[in-house]
Amino acid sequence: MIPTLYRGSVKDLLGPIEIQGSSALVFEYSDAYSVFDWGRMPDFLSRKGEALAVLAADFFEKLEKPEVWREFSKSSEALVLRKANRFGAIFNELGEELQAVGLRTHYLGAVLERNSKVNEIHPKKIHEVQLPFRSVLVRQVAVVKPSWVSVMGRSLPDYFQVGKAPAPRLVPLEVVFRFNCSEKSSIYERASKDPAYLASLGFPDAKAEIGAKWDFPVLELFTKLESTDRPVPLSEALAISGLSAIQLQEVLLKTAWVAGLLRFWFLKAGLELADGKLEWAIAEDGKCFLVDAIGPDELRILKNGTQLSKEFLRVYYRDTSWYDAVEKAKAYAKAHGISEWKRFVPEPPPVLPMRHREVATQVYLALANALTGRKWFSEAWTLDRVVQELEDLQQIDRSGLVPKGSKPALEGSKLPPEGSKSEDVK
Repeated sequence: MIPTLYRGSVKDLLGPIEIQGSSALVFEYSDAYSVFDWGRMPDFLSRKGEALAVLAADFFEKLEKPEVWREFSKSSEALVLRKANRFGAIFNELGEELQAVGLRTHYLGAVLERNSKVNEIHPKKIHEVQLPFRSVLVRQVAVVKPSWVSVMGRSLPDYFQVGKAPAPRLVPLEVVFRFNCSEKSSIYERASKDPAYLASLGFPDAKAEIGAKWDFPVLELFTKLESTDRPVPLSEALAISGLSAIQLQEVLLKTAWVAGLLRFWFLKAGLELADGKLEWAIAEDGKCFLVDAIGPDELRILKNGTQLSKEFLRVYYRDTSWYDAVEKAKAYAKAHGISEWKRFVPEPPPVLPMRHREVATQVYLALANALTGRKWFSEAWTLDRVVQELEDLQQIDRSGLVPKGSKPALEGSKLPPEGSKSEDVK
């Protein structure tokens, strides 16, 4: 039996195992979901794990192919991206590199079954697979978490050991890309408080106005391994990442290229990609490669202005006493320099109404079918129906017709473990 190495908010990491001459892990996607940095919520969304695994495998395999990048380079979307580039020849050179060799990732293949014997795991390419699967095999990377130390009476993360860890190792940052600015986007709040915020990120000409759209994505950096992800300026990101300046720039600019390609794919499917987040690792040769996952939990996807994600679940929870308790706990912990805030939340999250669970499930299944171009899930709705159902639910939630008091967790469900985190886009 492959041991469980880590239980995350939406997926479990199994292993490590030796395969293809290197250490690898099995990412086993669950039907759980997470909001507001809480970790696993008490409900489950049927077949969500399979949809996420299918999408992750499809995206990673395409990103690795040079011919995919060459096709993208000929598109009008790629031309717009290049014209909006203000970072010089290095951006275009990275684009040429992607057309020549593709994007390096940690992905090794789809795992059809969770076998009891390690030597029975034989990863497959997605075109070899006929039925949905729940797991993918990935290359293992070292994860060095910051230690928490007391400085002048406050608890602070110490990243001193990060740069000393052997490669391949995780870059302890999340890179968020944004193609637009909405009132609900956290970048609007940050830029409103600090007029120089976008300039500090390298985007002095970008305007964080409601409704603003950017041809070249604005890039933000957030901590990855702290109890609550927080935005960090370029200078702090360089200090805590253990990267050289050249490596950090490569991570950022390759994020922009990946964002552009994803946007191109989504437009072909009749969808808009508003923003998303990527995670990276550093290989033995000092080059970066893409890790973690790509899917609806990492991307903000819209169709006809309606967001195809779990955002409507956040809307539901924001009107509960549990959410109020979460916000108060976070504020208290931040004010007192405490890293772990969840112990100050006195009540569990409420369960979802049945219709909310059904619609949330269909978001994932419909996107998996549409974005891969294959009918993996015969029970999936069309995207048009998903949009209509989401709009109806949001109208009901705004009307207050569905009671949202703090409800007990489902019998037999497990509350999130300490240290679990969400997959939310900021």
